[in-house]
Amino acid sequence: MLFVKKIIRLIPLLVLVCFQTTSKAQINSPFSRYGLGNDVFNNQNTTSQGMGGLTAAYTNSMNGNFGQSVNFNNPATYGGLYMTTFDLGMDFTSNTLKGSNPTTRFNSAYFVPNYLSIGLPIDKVHKIGMAFGLRPLTQINYSLDQLKITSTGDSLYNNFIGQGGLNQAYIGFGKSWKHVSIGFNTGYNFGKKNIQNIKSYLFNTDSTYFYQSQASTNTLFGGVFLHLGVQGEFSLKTVAHKVATDKTEYTLSYGGTYTLDQSLSGKQDVLRATGTYTTGTETPLDTVSLSSNNIGSIKLPSKLTFGFAIHKKEASNNGIYDQWVIGLEFNKSNWKDKYSFYGQPDLVSNDYLTRIGVQFCPNVLDFENYWSTVTYRAGFTTGKDYINFDQNGLKVNSFTLGLSLPIRKYRSYDYQFSVLNMALQFGQRGSSVNSYQESFYKFTVGYSLSDIWFNKRKYD
Repeated sequence: MLFVKKIIRLIPLLVLVCFQTTSKAQINSPFSRYGLGNDVFNNQNTTSQGMGGLTAAYTNSMNGNFGQSVNFNNPATYGGLYMTTFDLGMDFTSNTLKGSNPTTRFNSAYFVPNYLSIGLPIDKVHKIGMAFGLRPLTQINYSLDQLKITSTGDSLYNNFIGQGGLNQAYIGFGKSWKHVSIGFNTGYNFGKKNIQNIKSYLFNTDSTYFYQSQASTNTLFGGVFLHLGVQGEFSLKTVAHKVATDKTEYTLSYGGTYTLDQSLSGKQDVLRATGTYTTGTETPLDTVSLSSNNIGSIKLPSKLTFGFAIHKKEASNNGIYDQWVIGLEFNKSNWKDKYSFYGQPDLVSNDYLTRIGVQFCPNVLDFENYWSTVTYRAGFTTGKDYINFDQNGLKVNSFTLGLSLPIRKYRSYDYQFSVLNMALQFGQRGSSVNSYQESFYKFTVGYSLSDIWFNKRKYD
């Protein structure tokens, strides 16, 4: 219980670091101007990220090592939680943005928390479990300059600034039966969108001077969401071993999730003013107009995900693990049809992604060979992003690699397991038809600590 108390004491600090760091991260991407910003965070735990983002059909036995991660993308998995698990992920991302008209190049790098999740079994006999946590979903963070030369030789300078994004606090419950599991996540999506345009007129004639103008719109929003999940599996072939309790089973798992349409309630402040804003110290001169606490709503679309996986499952007295997994997943959202911000549409389109992932663990029971107990992963993702800034669509392609490294060896008398998960993703958004293309790589480190907590001690 002492260890549990230490973990609980750390949670407020981790949460504070999470959102403070996120708010300061600078991505300098024009893509984050649209919708609710860039999906700069992989919205899966680190183990799934290593397989291209597979989550719908990713079962608890696929973790490979003894120990587990929390698959918060499909709450149907919560019923299969057999240990209390603390799961944390951190993300380092590097982007290179190239523009063709005009020719430009921008580089940015940032380090931000990816997710914080805790899962625990409620009733192991009836296979009921729960999970809760926090995670950022999108990020708005850019500062872009635009300079136009008029026919008279004068200049018009614009500085576009944006900050904010969408975050999620969730809690979910799951229930498992022999061949099927169901579950749901609910909670609160919240965030902000602060956008600002500073405009300056620069004239060649010294006797003429215009103050700069500032147009800013600051919006806070939030609302309850509902995320449903289902998962199941059935045996394709079973091979018995000499020991009656040991067997090899080839299994097909399937899964699907659905996030309902959502309406976020917003409060908005709109300011139009003149003054000096680009000298490092803002000096307002005159407020042209100010409108505060304008009530409105942000409409978010539903999201559908479904997939399946074939896996080879090894079962013995020491536990159950999957030696190899091959999976396929598809997800889709209707942003163009459903998204609006205070009644206004944006340059977005209906998005879709196809994910392919593989996983292999040589032999998790070969305790004399450490690298045989490591889980190796790879994946590929292709599809179209929801941002459609130039009306040509924004293609997305990425490759992923992943590892799960046991930190402690398995011991039959010790039920505490620590696993270091790592995932590397590299890819590109945009193609030759777009005026901007973005290449990126993301390195995510996750730490999973699983333990048998809250059990009553028994003595002979």
